[in-house]
Amino acid sequence: MTITVSKEKLLFPTKIIVSEDSDFMSYRHDLITWMIDYSHKHETNHRSNYGGYQSPDNFYLEESFAPLLNRISEHIVATKKEYCKDTVLEWDKLRLCNMWFNFNHKYCYNVTHTHPGCLLAGVLWIRIPDDVDPPPIKFEDPMAFVTSEIMDDTHINFTPVDGQMAMFPAHIPHRVDINDSDQTRISLSFNLVNH
Repeated sequence: MTITVSKEKLLFPTKIIVSEDSDFMSYRHDLITWMIDYSHKHETNHRSNYGGYQSPDNFYLEESFAPLLNRISEHIVATKKEYCKDTVLEWDKLRLCNMWFNFNHKYCYNVTHTHPGCLLAGVLWIRIPDDVDPPPIKFEDPMAFVTSEIMDDTHINFTPVDGQMAMFPAHIPHRVDINDSDQTRISLSFNLVNH
């Protein structure tokens, strides 16, 4: 008897796209300055953040933010176009439904969470501390309670750099561990829905 085993097939893979804006540094300072000013005038929201500051998810509607939103929107559009390739999604039907920014000061972090009611989630890393090894964003297999019995990689880590954006299914649990740096880690998150 001869046994032939075929090459493995991966069922239901999760698509994550990472993009980078080569012109990001040209507006990063203005973006950070705007966010700091905004954070002094508006209270923090308490969602996935433990400590630090998390803006309201409609901050981007502020008129003074429009020039910065235009730059960020270009990055989002380019990323969602790429994401939609080889999927049933139509990039021009995906709409921004909310956006918020995060300041993770020393010892602050984001707990494991998902983005309910949305199709895709995204994050733009604005400033990653460079004085210590930055904690990665940690993606978790949503079926980890089952797959952990047969696989040892139910968590995937991704360490970003300034100006990178990641786009992924909103139902994927993710978190960012404690910031051990004296520098504030700054990111901007958003959600897309299908209309």
